[in-house]
Amino acid sequence: MDDKIFFLASSINESLKEDPRVKKLQELENKLNDSYDVFLLSNKKDEALEKYTRLKELYSDDHIEVVSALKELKSAKEELNNHPLVKEYLKVYSEVRDLYLEIDNILLSDYRGGTC
Repeated sequence: MDDKIFFLASSINESLKEDPRVKKLQELENKLNDSYDVFLLSNKKDEALEKYTRLKELYSDDHIEVVSALKELKSAKEELNNHPLVKEYLKVYSEVRDLYLEIDNILLSDYRGGTC
């Protein structure tokens, strides 16, 4: 690999590690992983998804048990996504994702679409 490209990529990587948004995202991810409340809500959502998937394989979409399981899944997802820590994480995640997309666009836009 060209040394100049390696140096630039390494420099971008180091800059990203120091970006306050990336640091905040890592901090929030650690808090999420340590949160028992989020763990319980996540498990509840996963169990509801498994139940819905299993019932959907057995019955049609309009079957009462499938409809009920879908409502349960939506409720569990909403409860998880409305937890304050999850909401904050998703907000910061979106900011970091946009940052990465911007960098990706700057660096690689010339190489997309077969123009290069």
